[in-house]
Amino acid sequence: MLSFPAVHTLATCLLTVDADADVLGWGRPATLLLIHDRPLHPDCPAKLRAMRSVEFPLHPDDLLTEPAGLPALLHRLATGLGHPNSNAAMPYRAALDTIIGLVRDTEPDARLLAWAALYDDILTVYGMPRQARRIDTVDTDGRVYQLTHLRGDDHPLLSIDDTPDPENTPAT
Repeated sequence: MLSFPAVHTLATCLLTVDADADVLGWGRPATLLLIHDRPLHPDCPAKLRAMRSVEFPLHPDDLLTEPAGLPALLHRLATGLGHPNSNAAMPYRAALDTIIGLVRDTEPDARLLAWAALYDDILTVYGMPRQARRIDTVDTDGRVYQLTHLRGDDHPLLSIDDTPDPENTPAT
């Protein structure tokens, strides 16, 4: 179970990802994020850990092969990750296995904490369409994080749901 400081740090990590995406600009491809932590340094007596994310841009053509778009692709990814030994076809299996392998090779004590999807969306605000950047995240405890940053707003909104309704979850 993730501690309160880990949940807080994960939320801060998502805010940092949003700030980095803001610098790159709008209209970027949807991106899958693997968020993990590792020991800060081996000699640290307090077992302090550092959190980081690895970005994995999704190819726009892959979204066209899914009739329901990004949510369907992400659900297939999540199903494949949750059942790694299943024979079900999963997009990006080799690439995701490689990313996880590289993380484990370079940081053997790394722990996977969450998967996230960063993507642009259109929301209706006061009856008007607004472009928004979204980061939908699920951590290893099943906690859901939803970050929404409306274009033109200075700050994003971040909500964390400890007990999400399975019928009303984000793209992840």
